[in-house]
Amino acid sequence: MKRGVGIFSIALMAFSASFAQQRIITAGSAITETVCALGDCDKIVASDKTSLYPESIQGLPSIGYRNGINAEGVISLKPTLIIAEKDYVKDEVLAQLSASGIKLLIIDRQFTIDDTKKLITQIAEALNRQTEGKKLSARIDADLAEAKSMLKKAAVSPRVLCIYNRGSANVSLAGKETFGEIIAYIGAQNVFNTVTGYKPLNTEALIAANPDFLITTTSGLESIGGIDGFLKVPGVAQTTAGKKRQIISVDSSMLTNFGPRIGQAIKELVRLIHPELAN
Repeated sequence: MKRGVGIFSIALMAFSASFAQQRIITAGSAITETVCALGDCDKIVASDKTSLYPESIQGLPSIGYRNGINAEGVISLKPTLIIAEKDYVKDEVLAQLSASGIKLLIIDRQFTIDDTKKLITQIAEALNRQTEGKKLSARIDADLAEAKSMLKKAAVSPRVLCIYNRGSANVSLAGKETFGEIIAYIGAQNVFNTVTGYKPLNTEALIAANPDFLITTTSGLESIGGIDGFLKVPGVAQTTAGKKRQIISVDSSMLTNFGPRIGQAIKELVRLIHPELAN
């Protein structure tokens, strides 16, 4: 009996050690943030250029961005596990990484709450963090329940447009299959609900749509010179959003990646586009 207990203990120690020695590389901001939220941030040895949260990640080596990621650079960092978004890393690079003996977890991403929780579950299982994963998903559910409760008191359903920009030279509307899907959760109407992906912002279409609010990222708003800078984008000043200066921003990664903080982003937007809830 004692011998059996001893063998079990040794096996358990070896199993635990295998997780403790993990060297993880992440590709995709939602993936990086999820690994950290599950408690394994210290096991990440490198990440991609989109992974900016938590801030400590920015001090790690970068594997680059999409087509710029190469197998040699990744292998040199000696990872034991790579977790990446589907289609983020080229197939031939993934094949080289797999052939080198590195474990791969490739996750297909969609911009829905259910998919965010699926992402959390997949990563939690890979890291043996199932308990933490369930708590993380439960936190999202709690945030959503709070947002729904607030929306019961909302007086209107404002017309909203999500915009992604880097300075004033690259201004795009965010349609379906982007973070623009968040509009469905905040008690608002999407003024461009037939657009898929990111499309250049058209002046005439913007004026005709006449949104009450424009939603963008904090970094995007800063890069264009704040609200005053945004009002210089052709067509913005002619909309209700522009006239009332109802151009709001949310932390970039929290808004755009539909990661573990998506519930927080939804609650923040509900408050911002429904000022009547503060009364």
